[in-house]
Formats: sequence, C-alpha cells, structure tokens
Amino acid sequence: MNEEKRTLRDELNRLIEITTHKKQRLQVLHNMTRMQSAAIEQKDIDLLTGYIGEKQRHIDAIDELDQKFLSIYNEEIKAELDSGLFKDRNPEERQLFERLRDEISLIQDIIKEIYDLEKENSQKAKELMEDLKQRIRHIKTGKKGYSAYNKAYSYSDGIYIDQKK
Repeated sequence: MNEEKRTLRDELNRLIEITTHKKQRLQVLHNMTRMQSAAIEQKDIDLLTGYIGEKQRHIDAIDELDQKFLSIYNEEIKAELDSGLFKDRNPEERQLFERLRDEISLIQDIIKEIYDLEKENSQKAKELMEDLKQRIRHIKTGKKGYSAYNKAYSYSDGIYIDQKK
C-alpha cells in the first residue's frame, strides 16, 4: 500500500512539474501574442513573421509537454480530480491534487486569453492584408497610367499625314 501511495505522489508531483513548465511556456506565448498585436498595428510584416516563428517553437515544446502529461495522467487521477474524491485522501495527497487542479485551471485561463488575442490578431491581420492588397492594386493602376504616358513611340512609317494640295 505504501508503494502505491508513493507512486501516486510521484505521479502527481511529475504532473505538477509538467503543468508548471507548460504554464510558463503559455505565459511566454501570451506575451508573444501581445507583441504580435503591436507588430500588426505597426504594419511590420518582418517583425510579425519573426514572432510567428518563435511562437511555433514554443507551441512545439508545449506539444511535447502535453505528450509527457498524457503518458502519466491516467483514468484514476482524472476521475479523482473530476469528482473531487481526492478530498478523502491524506493531507499530502489532497494538497498535491489541489495544486494540480489549480495549475490546470490557470493554464485553461491563459489559453482562453491567448485564444481571444489570437482572434483579434487574426481580424487585424485580415484588415492589414486587405489594406496591402488595395495598395498593390493602386500601385499597379498607377504604373499602367504612368507607362501609358511615358511610352516611347516607335513608328517606322511616316508620322505626318499627307494632305492633298
């Protein structure tokens, strides 16, 4: 029985450790999403592209943490967290369950904030793209007009029309 409790404590501690790392990565992701907003508002495409690449690096690391988490997070732990049955356990295990539950809740809050920011950024990016498309169309139209007026005429025939005398 003591071995089972020790294993559960070890699993809970490992889950808390993974969750804490994930929370830290998500906070960085949240900050980068804010910086993306600023880059979009400044219409700095290069900066925006850099942030997207950096965010992808953090997303990949979060995916790895999720895989580790899921390899430990078994049905027993999930059932106890969902039902609240962990409150009947000894104080140390109860405290670990509560800490894990709190960390998961914080992660969910951060993810929701990131999602909301991403929706705003997506809308702003679409508006920026439309603005850039409009500018490109305007430039192309201007180039056509400019080239029509500055075209060098190359006629090999006579330019003057003969008039009957």
